[in-house]
Amino acid sequence: MRKRSRLGGSYLGSGIKSCLADGETGDFKTLGEGANQSVTGTATDWAGKTATDTASGINIDKTAPVIAFASRTPANTHGWNNTDVTLTWNCTDTGGSGVVTSTVSQTLITEGADQSAIGTCADLAGNTASDTHGSINIDKTAPSVSLVDGPVDGASYYFGSVPAAPTCVASDALSHLDGTCGVTGDGTTVGSHSYTATATDMAGNQATDTHSYSVLPWTLNGFYQPVDMNGVWNTVKGGSTVPLKFELFAGSTELTSTSAIQSFKTAPVRCDSGTGDSAIDILSTGGTILRYDSTGGQFIQNWKTPTGAGSCYSATMTSLDGSHITALFKIK
Repeated sequence: MRKRSRLGGSYLGSGIKSCLADGETGDFKTLGEGANQSVTGTATDWAGKTATDTASGINIDKTAPVIAFASRTPANTHGWNNTDVTLTWNCTDTGGSGVVTSTVSQTLITEGADQSAIGTCADLAGNTASDTHGSINIDKTAPSVSLVDGPVDGASYYFGSVPAAPTCVASDALSHLDGTCGVTGDGTTVGSHSYTATATDMAGNQATDTHSYSVLPWTLNGFYQPVDMNGVWNTVKGGSTVPLKFELFAGSTELTSTSAIQSFKTAPVRCDSGTGDSAIDILSTGGTILRYDSTGGQFIQNWKTPTGAGSCYSATMTSLDGSHITALFKIK
């Protein structure tokens, strides 16, 4: 029931007869999607007087944005990554409000197989849309690899005593091995050498294990008397046979097989080198031969000298490890 106030015997205000929004039959209006909309309300009292007010700048977007997968950190040919994987989605909006950002991304940093990432786009009205991208495999851990048997890392071996080449074993718990582990390197000659085992997993991580070792030369002692060493000229009658005596050791082990000797070579040399003359008084008889004399505990190589007074020669004995000794001779 409409109230009235009375003052001095007359009524003040007739009261509101109606309040309508844009010609509607009620005092509210429902707006659909659209940007910068407005609504005008009209109030009428019982005296027939009206007042209006307009609400503008009304933006309505009820439609979710559109999300589309764009890219990811590429996997290798086996479908694995060995680094963090970043995925990117594109965002568009048809509802009118526009997207918060045109692209969204997510980065997976955890190792694992068949992982998934979710991208979510949002528009300015608060609507969202999501997309899930799976089959993401990440393995950042190198496989385990080690050399088995073979030379010990940091060890030294005398020539002829180097262990056989090692093999390798490897494993990988996540992406598994890409093939088998392989061994490279070798070396039985005098000097520094190494073996390296290498293993690679399906994600491309690689691991190695290296053993370095040294091969030591033999010790070659001689030539013994009657031959003098250290650049001294040994004078000898042409056509006579000189006994070249020497010993060969691998560390403290004496070698006694003639198979340890690689070569015995003589060659003409200039007679103006050397440090002096020394006559050889004890000569061997018979032809040239290499033998080990177990009684004397030494090798003996008989060398029948060439004829031709005034000529000079070097005589060199070389063992299988490459060690050698040389004596100088002058023919008289």
